[in-house]
Amino acid sequence: MSTRADGSPFDPYAVLGVGPSATADDIRHAYRTLARRFHPDADGHDARAAARFAQATEAYDLLIDDERRRTYDLRRAASSGPRASRVAPGPTGHTAVRGPAADRPRRPTGPRRPPPRASEVRDGQDEFRLILFLAKVVAVVVIVITVAALLLAFRPPPKCGPDTPPNAPCSPVAEAS
Repeated sequence: MSTRADGSPFDPYAVLGVGPSATADDIRHAYRTLARRFHPDADGHDARAAARFAQATEAYDLLIDDERRRTYDLRRAASSGPRASRVAPGPTGHTAVRGPAADRPRRPTGPRRPPPRASEVRDGQDEFRLILFLAKVVAVVVIVITVAALLLAFRPPPKCGPDTPPNAPCSPVAEAS
């Protein structure tokens, strides 16, 4: 753990909100996020934001250079041991580095985009599904018509009675003797 000129502890991992095992891309992403948030041009009248921006820049300069980072990590391990925890909280107030209390650094996602609509995901499958649906409907209609025609064709004719017209198809009634 290093200290600043005023004697306060300075932990670049805590300032950027990343862990000691963070990759260069994670460090770069964390720095750019903080730089956008605390840059003096974005919030020119806030002295605390300018101080945070200076801290983030100092931490980024230390951690992005492999040789300086290795030297810092060796000094940190020698003074605090391999399971050192953060002394100064990062921008999110998170102080745990390892163990069950530690969380992975959360990256701000910016404005949330709604999940893609189902129509955007299909990419041209709508036409195929419509044609498939219509083919199924036509097949069902053809089957229903065929079954109805077969039932009508093989239906037994009605019984002949005294009021049946002479040319009507009917089956004679067997007279009981």
